[in-house]
Amino acid sequence: MSFLKFLRERKIINEDLYQIALEKPDEEAYICDILISAGELDEEDVTKLKSEFFELDYTDLSDFSKIEGLDYASLEKSMAIPFRLANNAVKVAINAPNDMAAKNNVTHSLALCETTKNFKPVYYVASKSKIKQRFKEIKEHTELCIEQILLQAVAMSASDIHITPFEKFFQIMFRIDGSLIEYKLLDIEQFSQINISIKVIAKLDISENRRPQSGSFQKGMVDFRVSTHPTFFGENIVIRILNKKKAVISIDKIGFSDEQSKYLKQICTFSNGMIIFCGPTGSGKTTSIYSLIETMDKKSRNIMTLEDPIEYKITNVKQTEIIPGIISFVDGIRSILRQDPDVILIGEIRDNETAQMAIRASMTGHLVLTTIHANDSFGVISRLREFGIPNSSISENIISIIAQRLIRTKAHSGRTIISEILKFSPQFKELVYKGYGRMELERQALNEDFRNLRENCKNKIAEGIISEEDAKNVLCTICE
Repeated sequence: MSFLKFLRERKIINEDLYQIALEKPDEEAYICDILISAGELDEEDVTKLKSEFFELDYTDLSDFSKIEGLDYASLEKSMAIPFRLANNAVKVAINAPNDMAAKNNVTHSLALCETTKNFKPVYYVASKSKIKQRFKEIKEHTELCIEQILLQAVAMSASDIHITPFEKFFQIMFRIDGSLIEYKLLDIEQFSQINISIKVIAKLDISENRRPQSGSFQKGMVDFRVSTHPTFFGENIVIRILNKKKAVISIDKIGFSDEQSKYLKQICTFSNGMIIFCGPTGSGKTTSIYSLIETMDKKSRNIMTLEDPIEYKITNVKQTEIIPGIISFVDGIRSILRQDPDVILIGEIRDNETAQMAIRASMTGHLVLTTIHANDSFGVISRLREFGIPNSSISENIISIIAQRLIRTKAHSGRTIISEILKFSPQFKELVYKGYGRMELERQALNEDFRNLRENCKNKIAEGIISEEDAKNVLCTICE
């Protein structure tokens, strides 16, 4: 007997309504909607009739208790929600007990959860509105937890959030001033729901956990870049925080000496050439470039940028973010050159084509500021040669190369820069032009009063700005 016949026999519907419902694709859903919309019965009355017909107990989910570790997000479309553990069974509220696909989904989800993998479902009948309400509460609770983590990270000026699963717990850490600091240690059963919720927010595939994924989302003026990576106990999640609310730090307060700051401000008035910053990821290169741009006359000079991503918003500067598949650094440079720029910021030179375009831009009457991944300033020259840039182009177009690292101050109240500035004097340019190697170039620079990263670091230790221990962590053998 169908539920529709059951209603007819109980004289809840007449023969005419019965015949009309028979012609509908989903007769059960149709007749339930008709009874409720007509005011004959309310939703709970109809649910109790289902309970009687299917010979299953009715529940209003008032005794709902969230089962930790269970992937509730995967069950929401099935209108079936596990709501309590009982002996060796899991109580499950379902709206359509004859929906085998929904029941199969429940069985699959229970098997994937460590808490319920050996438990069997025992079904109860509940109304759609009650089931939807519980799913909504679970989602809001999880989103609140994530919201709290994000807000706390931003408030503590963290640059990254690390969420790492282990066998029995997962760890949340914030990277603050270059160091990872533990924020929370939580039971592993809570990890699955937080993982899924982050993926949903970042528009990632929640069903994919074997391959790395990357995505992003925004809250107000703060951008969050999400990266997932499979590990033995689950996916490791790292969230990069890009807070556009932050004011650009003055070039005089980053950690450059007065002499260095004066020199950098001076070369930023040049009409053409390249200024290159180098160092590993997280060494503050972009911050230094932003600080230099703030010293420029942004009203009389057309300053344009290509960034991946935009980390700060700067007044009177035309900023463009790289979008994979739509705009690359090379395409962006070509387009910017048609926009009558005076100053061009290229976020990073990663390949020979970008390097060639950047050199070309500096040759045609533009001041170019950019970054390259290299250990020190002499390494930049080697990288450009590897990219196929002729020695003549390197020597004629580079104004200066700045290598830097970020290091905690002794008072642990922030970080400062240790740096070296390689100036391209006429004599130095001549050696680069002739293709001399690192040893000869370094000898010439030292003759011209060049001070390397190691020396700058030692000076800051002597001045009491940084500690020897932190210096060793950043530059390994710097203090030996």
